[in-house]
Amino acid sequence: MNFLTRSDYQRVILYILTSVAVLLAIKYLLPYFLPLLVALLIVVPLQRFCRGRKNTGQKGFMAGGILFAIILVVALIIVGLGTFLLSKAKMFVRDADFWTDSVSQMITSLSAGIENFFQIQEGIVEQWISERLTELGGCIAKSGDGLLTGSLRYLSVAGRIGTFVVVSFICVVLFAREVEGWQQGLLYLAAIEPAIDHILSIILRIGKKLGNMVKTYLKTQTIILICISITAIIGLYLGGTSEAWFYGVLAGFMDFLPFIGTGIVLIPIGVVSFLKGRVVSGVIILLTYLACVIIREFLEPRLLGNGLKFSPVAILISVYAGVIYYGLGGVILGPVTLLILVELGREIFMSHHS
Repeated sequence: MNFLTRSDYQRVILYILTSVAVLLAIKYLLPYFLPLLVALLIVVPLQRFCRGRKNTGQKGFMAGGILFAIILVVALIIVGLGTFLLSKAKMFVRDADFWTDSVSQMITSLSAGIENFFQIQEGIVEQWISERLTELGGCIAKSGDGLLTGSLRYLSVAGRIGTFVVVSFICVVLFAREVEGWQQGLLYLAAIEPAIDHILSIILRIGKKLGNMVKTYLKTQTIILICISITAIIGLYLGGTSEAWFYGVLAGFMDFLPFIGTGIVLIPIGVVSFLKGRVVSGVIILLTYLACVIIREFLEPRLLGNGLKFSPVAILISVYAGVIYYGLGGVILGPVTLLILVELGREIFMSHHS
């Protein structure tokens, strides 16, 4: 066990223990401090903007106003999108007979083609497909029995979101008033204790790089959103889709959301084009979907990797590992964890050689 007394092995053990602590803290403690994190992200940039102002109440009011404006914009987007989709859903229900006849004709044609190709008795394939569709309908009907439970679960989630918004608003206002006092206290502690000064310097360095990471991520996603929206609009316009501009922008925003993508918008539109007999339009729209997928897969790792000074492979692995460990939030927390672990490694190992 003499190897444990060597300084290099001690540094390895320290790095492993610190990394485990970081992973556990981000996964299990971060959710409880999200309102404070929101306050930091809003108040710190605001403090630079209001550096010459001494009225802390005004700063708190401005910080709360910024958070309120962000919530209002998001709410308006959700309400507007929901209203539009409801109007389209009404049109879909109104044309239900058309869709039923189109699907029936497609099943009949497909069944006849399969029966003729494999020399199967007429009507067997169509009967088999009809039975499977009936079973699917029964499963959907059974799943409707849990609608009340699902609704209560959604209400619980909505309540948590509302609580988070309220607490975040209060944290932003209060933190904007007290941030200067916090800074003075930390500076005083750093002046009387070198260890605290060293720890604060590490935290500030990581915080600065995290801020650059957030900027890079938002810039990357904005560029990709614009490229995909333009591509989708052009493809939908060439495919003869009405309101192509709206569906193109909607596809861009859906692609921005983790694990949703443009397919939730473009694929149904392409399928509807096929059902209406517009084969060329359907092909164009599906090719547009493939183009959007290629654009994201090509741009995202390169833009993120160049902006964060990491290789595209490291970014992709961090996102993949983050999703497995954190869930959907791992799309963001994965690269953040990578940055923190790299900075800790530099601090633990590089300081030994400097």
